Amino acid sequence: MKITAVIITIVICLASVERQQNQRSQAEQVVLDTPEVISLKLTPLTRRASASVSQQATGPFTPESKIKFALVATNGSLLPLVVRTWDHFDQNRPRLVRDNQEVGYRAGLNELIKKKDEQGATDIISLVSVTLEPNQEKTLEFIDLGDWYTPLQPGHYVLSTQHRFIQGGKWVDAASVTFEVEKKKQ
Repeated sequence: MKITAVIITIVICLASVERQQNQRSQAEQVVLDTPEVISLKLTPLTRRASASVSQQATGPFTPESKIKFALVATNGSLLPLVVRTWDHFDQNRPRLVRDNQEVGYRAGLNELIKKKDEQGATDIISLVSVTLEPNQEKTLEFIDLGDWYTPLQPGHYVLSTQHRFIQGGKWVDAASVTFEVEKKKQ
């Protein structure tokens, strides 16, 4: 009789846990479908200046520089959210402006993006999960401008991006960042 009572108790507990996980998954899915509670910003990467000092790599850059920014998210909801990255060409739409003129993507990229928008992501390039705890910043991924643009010419730049958390989901705008590209010094 005691064994039966223990088994019934375990089954009831497992069912309760399963129900809570399903409710959480449904709530998480709703948030990721319409992610207004997640704010995004682009931040310069840090580089090591000396053994104990790091500094942000904000430029000025040269046309030969590898320019990358971290896409940082803050979860404004009360739930921890698990977000996934699978293909940065399907999930991101950077916009780069140089001296008030929009910079076009590198050759062939517009066709790839159009295909992804029309067909959805057919291939998962990589699958990385990040848990966003409430009110904490966390880096989702890195935006490498070399993936999107040809080498940048000297000028003043403003970079912004849109990101989506699920395939075909709503775009979320990231706060923009500015930087300079200067001629290579002789």
